[in-house]
Amino acid sequence: MKKLEGKVAIISGSGRGIGREIAKKLASEGARVVVNDLDAAPANETVEEIRAAGGQALACVGSVTDADFGQRFVAAAVDGFGGLDIIVNNAGYTWDNVIQKMSDEQWEAILQVHLTAPFRIL
Repeated sequence: MKKLEGKVAIISGSGRGIGREIAKKLASEGARVVVNDLDAAPANETVEEIRAAGGQALACVGSVTDADFGQRFVAAAVDGFGGLDIIVNNAGYTWDNVIQKMSDEQWEAILQVHLTAPFRIL
């Protein structure tokens, strides 16, 4: 039996980069995973890669900053796999600038992705 057999995980920002590797690792340990990305193509690529390796995955495409995203993301796990055990708030965003030169728009974008979105998902 694998360490995460029977567990269900959601990983935001898991269509590429570090999030993709987290999703693949959790799936390799037996977790069923819900993959998220802003764009369908990378999300579906990650899902297919997990399935090709014998794992179970599905995609929940969209922006973590959408007001209804947290509910949709959790519902994808519950409806698709019957529960939710693991939440990885991986989605991240940078709009590089030194803080004294950052605009209100930049500041709000960073807060939405890094604070508001995880709050809504949890």
